[in-house]
Amino acid sequence: MISLEDASLTKKGIVKLSSATDSDSEALAATPKAVHAVMDEVQTKAPLDSPALTGTPTAPTPETAAAGIEIATAAFVAAKVAQLVGSAPETLDTLKELADALGNDPNFATTVLNKLAGKQPLDDTLTALSGKSVDGLIEYVGLRETINHAADALLKSQNGGDIPEKPLFVQNIGALPASGTAVAANRLASRGALPALTGATRGSDSGLIMGEVYNNGYPTQYGNILRLTGTGDGEILIGWSGTNGAPAPAYIRSHRDTA
Repeated sequence: MISLEDASLTKKGIVKLSSATDSDSEALAATPKAVHAVMDEVQTKAPLDSPALTGTPTAPTPETAAAGIEIATAAFVAAKVAQLVGSAPETLDTLKELADALGNDPNFATTVLNKLAGKQPLDDTLTALSGKSVDGLIEYVGLRETINHAADALLKSQNGGDIPEKPLFVQNIGALPASGTAVAANRLASRGALPALTGATRGSDSGLIMGEVYNNGYPTQYGNILRLTGTGDGEILIGWSGTNGAPAPAYIRSHRDTA
C-alpha cells in the first residue's frame, strides 16, 4: 500500500479542498465555491482607478491647513468656507450676495479705477480744506476782503439807483462844486414868470434863479427855466411839449448870443 503525504509548497502530495474564504492555510486548496464567494465580494468593491462610489462613503477629515493630495471631505470643505467667510455679515457671506453688492459688474475693478482716475489727487491743500465751513474756505483762500468790497459795490443793472447819498456821490465825482448855489439849486423856489433873454440883454436878477415859462417869449409855451447870472448870464430851459409822456424840449442860451 502506498502512503500519500499531504502536499506542501516544497513537495508533492495530497491536497485537501476547502470552501472557506477566510483561511490562511498553505495546505488547503480553494474550491470553486470559495473562489466564487471571493469574486462576489470583489465585485462589491470600487476599483482603485476612478472608483464610482455610491451611498455615503466616508474618509478621514484633513486639517484645514492641509494642501496636499488628501481627500476633501464635506467637513473639510465646510471648515474652509467658514474660514473664507470669516467675520463677513450674513448679507455678504455668499457669492451671490457679494455679486449683488457689486452691482453684478464683472469689471468692477476697472470701473472703480476709472472713477478714481477722475478724482482730484489728495494733497496738503485739499486736506486743509476738508471739513471747513464756507467762512473757513473764504478765509483760507484770502477772499474775505474781496467779498467785503463786493458787498459795498453798486449793481450795474441799477444804473445808479442804489446809490445811498446821491448828492454826495455827485459832489465826490466832481460833477458839482462842493459849495455854492449849484448844490442848493434843488431847493430854489420859483420866482414866477421870467422874461426871455433876447439879443445881448441880461437878466435883472442876480445869482441862481428858477422861473416859469408862460407865453413870455420862450420857444416853448410851458416849462421851467434856470438863469445863472454873471459874465455869461445864461439860461437853461426845460419845456413841455403839451403832450403827456412826450419828450421834453431843452434849450440853452447865453446873453452873449446875438440871435
